[in-house]
Amino acid sequence: MADQPASPADNSDDPAAELRRYRWMAGGCLAVAAGGWAVSHMGLLPPEGAAGLRAVAEAGMIGGLADWFAVTALFRRPLGLPIPHTALVPRNRDRIADGIAAYIDKEFLEPGMLVEQIRRMDPASRLGRLLADPAARDKLTDLVMGLLPGLLRADQEAAIRQTLITAVSDGLARADLRPVLAQGLRSLMRSETVEPLIAELADRLIDFVHTRRGWLQEVVSGRSRWWMPSAVDKTLANTMTDALLGHLYDLRTPNSPAGQDLRRWLEALPDEVEQGGPLAERLLAAARRLLGPESLGPLVADALGGLRQAVLADMGRPDGRIRDLVSGAIGSAAGQLDDPTLRERINHSVEQTFQGSIPRWREAIRGFITGTLKAQDVDQFTDKLEQRVGRDLQFIRINGTILGAAIGGLLFVLNGWLS
Repeated sequence: MADQPASPADNSDDPAAELRRYRWMAGGCLAVAAGGWAVSHMGLLPPEGAAGLRAVAEAGMIGGLADWFAVTALFRRPLGLPIPHTALVPRNRDRIADGIAAYIDKEFLEPGMLVEQIRRMDPASRLGRLLADPAARDKLTDLVMGLLPGLLRADQEAAIRQTLITAVSDGLARADLRPVLAQGLRSLMRSETVEPLIAELADRLIDFVHTRRGWLQEVVSGRSRWWMPSAVDKTLANTMTDALLGHLYDLRTPNSPAGQDLRRWLEALPDEVEQGGPLAERLLAAARRLLGPESLGPLVADALGGLRQAVLADMGRPDGRIRDLVSGAIGSAAGQLDDPTLRERINHSVEQTFQGSIPRWREAIRGFITGTLKAQDVDQFTDKLEQRVGRDLQFIRINGTILGAAIGGLLFVLNGWLS
């Protein structure tokens, strides 16, 4: 059977119209009671019937009027009269705002409660089930593939490039890189590549000195006295060259005194860098220049440009591999989440993140609620609150009228029976 359209009475999209409708219903009940009271005085009924109707109508009017006063006094002064303890909502708007914020903070933002909810949710398992679902995986793949062209547009590349360069440069300027450099040097000193590296450098220097032997002889001869024999100058140059070569050979050899001194200096170098000596400052300055905007900018630009062209070209081909890579990565993540240990670590990380962030969130959320409510006009605040709860309050008026009439009829019967 086809669904029937909702009746106008079921349409609650307009809270103000709905409130007016239920006000008319409550007022109608009170009008019925007042009409019954008027009929009881018209002489249209026998005395006993008129007395019973009057008792019922009077009690209904009393109940309806009392509840009308109570409901109206919440939001405004009944009949505009300056009656004490009326217009409670507009007079206590700030207290209500603080109370709402405190209630939400206590009942919904308490850290232990939120963490327990997250623990029951088991986000890692939910994520794993989502990624394992072929339909969900295809939708996520489609979403990623749909986002890539927009992210890789040429006009976006400049913004991404500048953001990366600025982030790296600012990070290098603010970060203390000495521990990183020191740790890198320690790893190098412990590796098996340090001795071949020292040997390679020493061999290069030895070869360089050999090839510059004639130049050294010319320098010594050019600075020697005129009366000094050239044979002496040549012998002196050769002696200096051989001494330098011998020292380089010693540096190359781990067991020689010079080689041992070099290796002890290299072992102490990470500590010197970490403690912030002059050498550490020179190394840091070199690292910042190497990764600064002047050198990093072209590198990032070339990398992003090449990546953008490659990705867009692949996405334009029927046999492109990007979609398979994205789908495979999502499937791999789903498979990894089958591991209970990994799921436990993810859930623990989420819980820790919430525990660390909740204090800041609680204060911000509470301030946002109170600030938003207190910033509203008092009349606007009152109208919105009345529209949200006014329907139920009108039922209080309706129930008060009906219940009062029932009690009036019951008391009339009891009075007659007791009399």
